[in-house]
Amino acid sequence: MPDRYARMLDLAVEVMSTEAPASVWPLLTEELLTALDGELIVVKEVPWTPEQGSVVIRSPQPLPEAGVGDDSVQAHIRSGYPFIDRYGASSDWTPQSAARVVGARTWQNSPTADALRQAFGTRHVFGLPLPERGPHVSGFLVHRSGGDFSRHDERYAARVQPLLKAATAHRALLTALRKSSGSSDHRRQANHALAAPLTPRETNVLHLLATGLTAEGIGRRLGISPRTVHKHLNALYRKLGATDRLGAVLRAQDAGLLPGSAGGRGGPGVTDTHSR
Repeated sequence: MPDRYARMLDLAVEVMSTEAPASVWPLLTEELLTALDGELIVVKEVPWTPEQGSVVIRSPQPLPEAGVGDDSVQAHIRSGYPFIDRYGASSDWTPQSAARVVGARTWQNSPTADALRQAFGTRHVFGLPLPERGPHVSGFLVHRSGGDFSRHDERYAARVQPLLKAATAHRALLTALRKSSGSSDHRRQANHALAAPLTPRETNVLHLLATGLTAEGIGRRLGISPRTVHKHLNALYRKLGATDRLGAVLRAQDAGLLPGSAGGRGGPGVTDTHSR
């Protein structure tokens, strides 16, 4: 387990340094497939219903076209059996295999297991949810054709859950930044124009700061401690030549690192406060 965890820790650090949201899922899913000896992985990022919802399947090997495109197979995946009942109505986010959730015999005789066997040749599915509030359950479903996932797999998955949560939050933030801040080339040029360019993590903190979040709120969104947030804030203030959050946001807007302009006096969500 130490080797598996160390690899995921290194990978999480790499993810936090990227500015390309499209690179996050391939990095994470490849490592999860390796660590959990999986053959394919389903990424669940958006809400599903049995009738609709984009199903993202990743595998190092080509998958049967019939299985991937089969509406009934996708409906079985979107139904989330048996994980939706476990994680959707509980605060217990323990990663487990389907066979352990409902029992090996019940799982193997279920219509979902039968559909997945026929479509992909896999016999076991491992649910690795990302803890969050609300009715929507997100995370990963790892499939394999051999024996069931072990207790060691469960312990590994539980240990890397916080890393995966932080990495996916980083991806969501990167995606939102691209939508709100114009082209990545423009932001990159503006960043390099600073005497000391912001790191990707400092850029994330800056954008969350502009929404009015406290250090504690920023830490929760990024999966880091308030103390670490304050370190990033101090670096931001130094690089932007500011003394507080409002000054940092205004200077970042003037530099083109944030949408809006100084004329709006702080922009949406920003208040003149010394609570950092």
